[in-house]
Amino acid sequence: MKTALVVDDNNVNRCLLTALLKRDGYRVVEAEDGLQAIEKYVLHQPNIIFMDLMMPVMDGIESCKRIKAICDKTSFVPIIFVTAVSDENKLSECIESGGDDFITKPVDLQVLSARIKSMERLSLLYDTHFAMVRRIQRDQELAKNVFNSVIFNDTQICNQIKILLQPAETFSGDMFLSALSPAGELHVMLADFTGHGLGAALGAIPASDVFKAMVAKGFSGDKVLSSINKKLKKILPIGMFMAAQYLIVRKDFDYVSICICGMPDVFIRDHTEHKIKHRVKSASFALGVVTEIDFKSLFEKVSITEGDSIILCSDGVTESVSFEHELFGEKRLEDIINDRECVSVIDGVEKAISEFCGGGAQTDDISLAEIICTESLFLNSQSYDEDLFCELGLDAPAQANKANESTLDFLDQDSNWKYQLTLKGNELAKLNPIPILISQLQELDNQLEHSLQSLYTILTELYINALDHGVLKLDSQLKSSPQGFEIYFDEREKRLSALESGYINFSFRGLNENGQLKINITIEDSGNGFDIEQVLTRYAHPNEMALCGRGIFLVHELCHSLVYSEPGNKVDVVYMCTRPS
Repeated sequence: MKTALVVDDNNVNRCLLTALLKRDGYRVVEAEDGLQAIEKYVLHQPNIIFMDLMMPVMDGIESCKRIKAICDKTSFVPIIFVTAVSDENKLSECIESGGDDFITKPVDLQVLSARIKSMERLSLLYDTHFAMVRRIQRDQELAKNVFNSVIFNDTQICNQIKILLQPAETFSGDMFLSALSPAGELHVMLADFTGHGLGAALGAIPASDVFKAMVAKGFSGDKVLSSINKKLKKILPIGMFMAAQYLIVRKDFDYVSICICGMPDVFIRDHTEHKIKHRVKSASFALGVVTEIDFKSLFEKVSITEGDSIILCSDGVTESVSFEHELFGEKRLEDIINDRECVSVIDGVEKAISEFCGGGAQTDDISLAEIICTESLFLNSQSYDEDLFCELGLDAPAQANKANESTLDFLDQDSNWKYQLTLKGNELAKLNPIPILISQLQELDNQLEHSLQSLYTILTELYINALDHGVLKLDSQLKSSPQGFEIYFDEREKRLSALESGYINFSFRGLNENGQLKINITIEDSGNGFDIEQVLTRYAHPNEMALCGRGIFLVHELCHSLVYSEPGNKVDVVYMCTRPS
């Protein structure tokens, strides 16, 4: 049964209204003043309230305000003022306090019935509205959980990566991603989609999928951005795009590669002076606007030292607005970064924005990332100590052929799986096969999950040897000086662009041996080969190498065996996969 609350300090008025309401099928609860009305409302949860205006203890206007505050935005209970007052200002105050209608005393039965029916229709609309709101909230919460799982799952996060993400709505149009490549480099992307809310967040899912998949397979940053750009250009509506800051941090912290597309500057903060030592500006418009962008030329190499911090942010930081409609601005951000007393830029910016905006409504998504360049960034990746290679000596050429019999025995056995890839002519100039090979090997055997970095290093070193010294016939001695590196790579680009013949063949065989996966890798090129013994004799110890020649020793240490066949254009490698810990 529907319940009505009648509030009036006059008993006669209450009795009359109660009788009329009961004829309309209502159960009636009575209150003598505004304070009692609040108590009876909480206790009985009536469907409609009839409120007198002038009462002792608490008047109808104050009582109405408090009841409406309790209802908040989760339910609708109509309040009809019943009054003999005809003053328009007083009646206007009734409506402003939250009242939904009013009727004059003495109460007319027909007028009362009409008001009740009107309020019932309104209540029904509100009930439908609130049901839809609750369903939308449930759907949004589910979508938010799925979204966060897709975007942030597997993101490389540690104590040296500090992030501030404050969405303007339930969903953020900003996105922070980081992942380790098989080469042990940390790839980071802070992206900002047009607008904010769910519409802006939708593009983040395909962009995130492309980023994670390609970084895991060893693709370079420019290839990752190129693929994201093409994907977004294909699926995003006109007028929607993704601005991005993309950086690659190397383990030795000699430099960081940065590409900015339509985003604010990236800052490098000196770890000793606690001030900006470098800033990198946007070099391109955002992704998803045009199909073809030469991202490789947009990457800028910036020198860093271990301990430096890299600061990334979206324009939601600098465009935060105060109550006086003033922008937070770049200067305030730079002052915080340059503050010697500021230990954490993230904490400093968060506090400054909170004080600046004074708790006002946030108009845009705010995103800020602080990456501290220490070894802790790479704790989840495998690492190899080059000093250990030096301590091993490797002073006998015969050591490069260790376990030769094991290799030959393995090759004579039936394989669990086989895979082969051959690249010819200009395919070698257009395609980097290493990510393709890593991806295919992952598909062939899930035991490779913990060995991807080692395999990436092995394949990269052997492929570069086969391409540069076999197919392109480049002399590594050109790289014996810093100036020689530039000459070497200029000549490499010339020969690659003119390449029309030659080949490199990759062959893989996998065998489970005593519960451990054993992989034989054979790489053969069309070149004339080289004298492996001469290389090992020339560099009897890796410490004696200056700027080139270390690759063979690195591969040798990672592999169970490494054998070059005459005349040196074919190498057989046996690799024992790392067991999961």
